[in-house]
Amino acid sequence: MGATDTSTTPRRLWLCMADSPRMRNLSRALAEGMGVTVYLGPTIVPDGPIAVMLADDANAARVQTARQHAAPHQKVVLVTGGASQAVAADLRLPHDIDTGSLGTAIEGLFAFREHELSPGSALGAAKTLQNAAFSVQTLGQARQLAGFLGSAMPRACERAVGLYVLLANAIELGNLGFSVAEKAQGLATGTWDRKLAKRLSEPSYASRRAQVEFQRGERMISILIQDDGDGITTGPEGQGDTLRSDYRARSTQVLKALGFAELTWLGGGSTLSASIVLEPAGKPAAARAPAVS
Repeated sequence: MGATDTSTTPRRLWLCMADSPRMRNLSRALAEGMGVTVYLGPTIVPDGPIAVMLADDANAARVQTARQHAAPHQKVVLVTGGASQAVAADLRLPHDIDTGSLGTAIEGLFAFREHELSPGSALGAAKTLQNAAFSVQTLGQARQLAGFLGSAMPRACERAVGLYVLLANAIELGNLGFSVAEKAQGLATGTWDRKLAKRLSEPSYASRRAQVEFQRGERMISILIQDDGDGITTGPEGQGDTLRSDYRARSTQVLKALGFAELTWLGGGSTLSASIVLEPAGKPAAARAPAVS
C-alpha cells in the first residue's frame, strides 16, 4: 500500500450548507489541515471540478449542480434528518453530527477516493481477504489501511470511511490521549494537525500503535481495534468521562449510518469490536440509490 499520487487529483470540496460555526470550523480544518479548496455556502457555484460535495436536506437539490462540475470519482455526502431519500449519495450522516466526527469522515472519504484513483490500489486482492492482522501508528497509515480493508467489503466507500473514523479515534483519543474538547478547540483554531504532530513526536507517545484484526466469515465480517491508550477515564466516584462517553455515543450513531451493525467497547474503552452483516450468497444487497461518478 504505497503512497497515493494525488498531484493531478482535484481536491475541491463544496460545503453546500448554511453558514454556521460548525461549517466555518470544518472549512478551516479542511483548508488548513488537508490542503482542500473549500467552497462554502449554497449560493456559490464552483468554478472548477468538485471532488466532494457536502449538502443538507435543504440543499439536496444542489447535488445536480455538483454533478455538472464533477471531478473523477466524485463523492456526495448528505447530512440528513431522513429526508432526501431520492437523492443519490455515497454517504448519509446524521444531521446533528459534531464537527470533529464530520471532519474525520470527510478526511476518510477523500482518502478512499484517492485509493480508488490510485493505479496500485490492489482492489482485487482486498476482495479475497479472509483473516489478517495490521498495525498502524499515524493517520496516514490509517487512511491507507481503511481504503484497503474497505475495498474488501460490500458498500466499500461507506465501510472505508467508517473504518477510518474508528482508526482516527483510536489514534487521536486513544494513543495520543487527546480529549474531545481539545480536538474541538484544535479544529476551531486551525491548530489540530500541529497538535497531533507534536504529540506524536513526544517519547511517551511515539511507540503507541493501534492493532487491527480482520476476520471474514460466511455471514459476518468482524473487526477488532485495540489502542495503547488508557480508555475512558473513571473519576473517584466511579463516574465515567461524560464528554468522551457522549462522543462515543455520537460516534456509534455515525458508524451505524456507515453500515456497522454492532459496536462493542471492551477493556475500559481501549478495544472496540465492530461487525458487518453479510448478505447470503446469491441474495442481492438492499437497494440503495447509486452515486454517479
